[in-house]
Amino acid sequence: MAGIGFELRRILKRRTYFSLLKAYGFAGIVSSGPWLLSIFGILLLGFLAVSQNEHSSAVIDFQVSVTYLIMSSLIFTGPVQLLFTRYIADMLFARQKKAVISIILMMIAGICTLGIIVACVIAILFFGNTPVLYQFLMGTGFVELCGVWILTIMGTSLKDYKALVAWYLVAYTTIVIAGIYLGADQGLYGYLLAFDLGQGILLMSLGAMVIRQFPGMLSFPGKLLSTQRMFWSLAWIGLFFNAAAWVDKILFWFTPDTSALVIGPLRASPIYDVPIFLSYLLIVPGLAIFLFRLETDFVEAYEAYNRAIVEGGNYSELLIAKQGMINATRTGLWDIAKVQGITVIFAIAFTPQILSLLGYPVSYSRIFQFDVIGVSLQLLFMSILNVYFYMDLRGRSVLMTLSFFLGNVIFTWLSLEGGPFFYGMGFMFSLFIADILGLFLALRQIEWVGFTMQRSSCVPNRS
Repeated sequence: MAGIGFELRRILKRRTYFSLLKAYGFAGIVSSGPWLLSIFGILLLGFLAVSQNEHSSAVIDFQVSVTYLIMSSLIFTGPVQLLFTRYIADMLFARQKKAVISIILMMIAGICTLGIIVACVIAILFFGNTPVLYQFLMGTGFVELCGVWILTIMGTSLKDYKALVAWYLVAYTTIVIAGIYLGADQGLYGYLLAFDLGQGILLMSLGAMVIRQFPGMLSFPGKLLSTQRMFWSLAWIGLFFNAAAWVDKILFWFTPDTSALVIGPLRASPIYDVPIFLSYLLIVPGLAIFLFRLETDFVEAYEAYNRAIVEGGNYSELLIAKQGMINATRTGLWDIAKVQGITVIFAIAFTPQILSLLGYPVSYSRIFQFDVIGVSLQLLFMSILNVYFYMDLRGRSVLMTLSFFLGNVIFTWLSLEGGPFFYGMGFMFSLFIADILGLFLALRQIEWVGFTMQRSSCVPNRS
């Protein structure tokens, strides 16, 4: 994400209120633009199809199918996303830019090949009672999404952010337009075919962006793979985080009292899916603050601290740089808490009006309020985790994401056992505990840095 930080700092050099607003807007578009386009594209297609009274049941089947595709592909690629992002970053630092494209293409080919195998196995084991065409379209969408997630992460490291968002816009516009025409004739199959076409466009366009950014000769990087270090703990972090973000939904989907069968083995839980979906839309302001603060104030303080170490700064310079990093961390987290806190208060105060405006029953109110708090805590969780990544605290990141996963499993199960009043509390409590743990460990680490510096300054010079 370093390129985003450069762009934000360039905008802020003008030192005007307009440049500040532009920087926040830019951060919001980069952090949530592709995600919002994806959500609104699928929703718009469903709205247009239902408004025309065409295949309303097929639209529900399509939206549930796409939800499972997104969930499964994110969990499947979770172990690879952070692992290879760090691997490629180390290659760039070592000035091995020409070999990057070989690593990326090998990674994409490996993920897609393994994805095809997994899709075939799942289709045989669980989708035997569904038409072969449905299995094929689902498998194709799964493999395409696996490649898209990898290339999207690589795309965020480039400076051409407008192109990244623009290609997402093109892809989901294609899905909406093609879905209207294909769905009118083919129903569910038409909608899935439109989705696969859009993802195919996105996969090829993002691939072209990455190839253009990292030109080089294609070769099998066997020697490079054997000499370059892999940080395998990052694979566990990616797996635990993505699994933790979805496990509460999975538990609600496959609990008979809170769900219903939709198509094949796929189930949905309207009582939980709708509130959690609406809640995630309310973290866009917090995401903009999160990216803005992380990539400007904190990164500048972090770079100053590292510069003082590399260039042989004295103890007082290190102490000033360390205090700047602490202040930037506290200010950033406090700003995120303030903005998202206001959003939470607003959402809770106007819950009935929000649900009525969107056409949902007021019975969702309590779950919606718990989920709004939960997703806000998830934003704080992501902020702490990113600070950990900058400080290379991989072990503590594993512990933090594992606590989120286990807490979400345990507390969500307890909430299901407790009854409807407690629905949504499991997700909220798991993140509350994970955030407390993360903040405690982060503060201890920063204080440990200061303690180590102080001890180093007291050691006599024997040269």
